[in-house]
Amino acid sequence: MGIAIMLLIINGLSCISSRMKKRSLFVYIFLCGLGIGPLSAASVPLSVDISASSAILINAQTGAVLYQKNAQVPMFPASITKIATALYALEKKEHALDELIMATADAVGSVHPSIRRDPARGHPPYRLEFGGTHMGLKTGEILPLRTLLYGLMLESANDAANVIAQYVSGSTMQFVEELNLYIKTLGCTQTTFYAPHGLYHPEHKTTARDMAIITKRALEIPFFREMVKTLKYPRGTTNKQADADLFQHNALVKQGKFHYPKAIGVKTGYTLSSGYTLVGAAEDEHRKLILVLLGCSQLPMRYKDAITLFEAGFNEPKVARTLFSKQFDHFSYILPGAKRALIADLERDVILQYYASEEPDFTVAECWNELSLPIQEGQNVGEVVVRSPSGDILAREPLFSVHQIEGTFQYKLQGAWSTLKAQCRQYTGIFLALIGCVFFGIAFYCFHHPFKKRIRKKVSLTKKITVRTD
Repeated sequence: MGIAIMLLIINGLSCISSRMKKRSLFVYIFLCGLGIGPLSAASVPLSVDISASSAILINAQTGAVLYQKNAQVPMFPASITKIATALYALEKKEHALDELIMATADAVGSVHPSIRRDPARGHPPYRLEFGGTHMGLKTGEILPLRTLLYGLMLESANDAANVIAQYVSGSTMQFVEELNLYIKTLGCTQTTFYAPHGLYHPEHKTTARDMAIITKRALEIPFFREMVKTLKYPRGTTNKQADADLFQHNALVKQGKFHYPKAIGVKTGYTLSSGYTLVGAAEDEHRKLILVLLGCSQLPMRYKDAITLFEAGFNEPKVARTLFSKQFDHFSYILPGAKRALIADLERDVILQYYASEEPDFTVAECWNELSLPIQEGQNVGEVVVRSPSGDILAREPLFSVHQIEGTFQYKLQGAWSTLKAQCRQYTGIFLALIGCVFFGIAFYCFHHPFKKRIRKKVSLTKKITVRTD
């Protein structure tokens, strides 16, 4: 195999599969003398040249990092902040998508950028700027949460972000405070948001890594997945405006120069401070990937970088690592009462397949069947199971006994004695039932026989008296 594999077997632990009870011996592998514990296959990060200042590409199912570039450097996110806003709103209010919400003047009011950013003016970080993206909400306008979320993610509406925040938490600042606490529970360690929309604030920063974590969680929500790949959504007539349509801004999803057929979302962003930003998601029949790009200097470059990274991920071949060989690796188990140890072999190699850029952690276990002597040669006695840290089965192969194994004389004697006791227990009930029946029969006879005798005597005496009367 080219890999020296030594097995260290520790205590047998009980485990139960859906098909049979098994006793499990967890085994850890020494690979090239690198130590014991949950194992990692050697990973080889993707080699990709991109222009973005910061980037990351992850597997959306496992969270494994395929590629990263300055992924933990805090940067301005711009409107990709709205992914976190939509996620937290859905976590709190997914059951209330059709609830009607009124836009307040505080939520939709705008000022000139220089006024908003002047600390002396005292505007809160969530105050909107003239020229920012919006869906044209008016003070007092009433819309359902569903429409506001579509406006947030398709049109990148800053006004929708504030209205949603006020509805979810009572005030926009309270929403931001709760949002920051929530994303920390997801594992985001270098993100602090000051507004739900992403307009400039000197401390409103995140990292490519943290945004990938947030997006991974968001894509687990069906409504979010459907929303971010939608091309057009009808806004509907409100108490303030006629009906209109909301349109997708992400060029990866819609038809055009940068359309990417595998793309399923997610969100673009831009401010002068952040440059062009993008969070994208794409999938094929084998893999679902998430990428984050921060600090792109030109709009076309963020899409070119995204397609380059996605293609590198989707075109990556899998590698196969043989963990156990059917020719060289044998497995043993001490079966109580056996004349010798049970030796088991594989019919096929145990092979772990994975993408070279991912680093799968795994544990290997021998799971033995419920066994009783004698064991026949070639009998299926258990299996070798390779699992991920989350418990998913990555590979498994059955084990078969090499020899026929008989029990010792003492084991057979104990078995005969156990069989005899079992038979005795089996027939004891019948025996006691028979004794009971006999006892009942005797008791009945003893009670009934004297009574019949007295009846016969009484009848005879009556006959004699009758004769004398005549």
